[in-house]
Amino acid sequence: MQPILSWCALALYGLGILLALPSVIRRRPSLSSSALGALGLGLLFHGAALAAQAVALGSLPITDVHSAVSFFAFDATLAFFLVYLRYRITSLGVFMLPFVFVLTLAGTLRGSHDSDAGGFHGGWLLIHTGSMILGYTGLFLTAVAAIMYLIQERELKSKQPRAFYYRLPSLEVCDSLYYRSLVFGLTFLTLGIITGLIWASRAWHGLWEFDPKIVASFVTWIIYLILFSSRWTGSWRGRRGAYVALFGFAAMMVTFLGVSFLSGQHGLLPNPGGRR
Repeated sequence: MQPILSWCALALYGLGILLALPSVIRRRPSLSSSALGALGLGLLFHGAALAAQAVALGSLPITDVHSAVSFFAFDATLAFFLVYLRYRITSLGVFMLPFVFVLTLAGTLRGSHDSDAGGFHGGWLLIHTGSMILGYTGLFLTAVAAIMYLIQERELKSKQPRAFYYRLPSLEVCDSLYYRSLVFGLTFLTLGIITGLIWASRAWHGLWEFDPKIVASFVTWIIYLILFSSRWTGSWRGRRGAYVALFGFAAMMVTFLGVSFLSGQHGLLPNPGGRR
């Protein structure tokens, strides 16, 4: 049942993207009800697939990096709806939904092979995993806001803005979304790292502190902490902060996806030095 629900969600996401394009192209003030309906149904099917997997596992439906990607895609889609309802940015789907579609596809293609994997158990680990995904979602929104800000600023400076300029939110809206999502993302990223360290200290043996993903997570956290501090003091506003946000997002995705395949504790490799 879970694979069928996931494929239905993927198809509805794809349909929603196609139905959203005319609203962006024709500069409509809002997305069509058909596009929102398809995306909403996709979100429901996706949520049902995750719920079915959670019931089967008896825990959070994250067994490896592939199922984590699917969970991330669900959170990102939910974030799209929340941000759209708050800011009514029609072009938001252009930047968020294709990425969500690719993540959902990756999780769905792998999903049928994960049925025999054990889920993540334990209170600290549940908080750690959920917090990390929420942090990634918030920082994904920060990157989207940074992209829109850079495009908007470039078009304004060109003195002859192209058509897409009129489909973007103002610099003030971009900056508001940027700052709020940064605070949200960094807060949950910090909580996720702290709870993960607490759990690891109790469950793992050996030199787990030097696990590649733990080291990469700290590097990513430092990047965003510097970005937040600079934004708070006003030294990195505008273009510079946007570029650093994109760099931080790239580091986050390398940590989330790339480094996971090198980590015996977090990734797809056997865990040689500890227990899970």
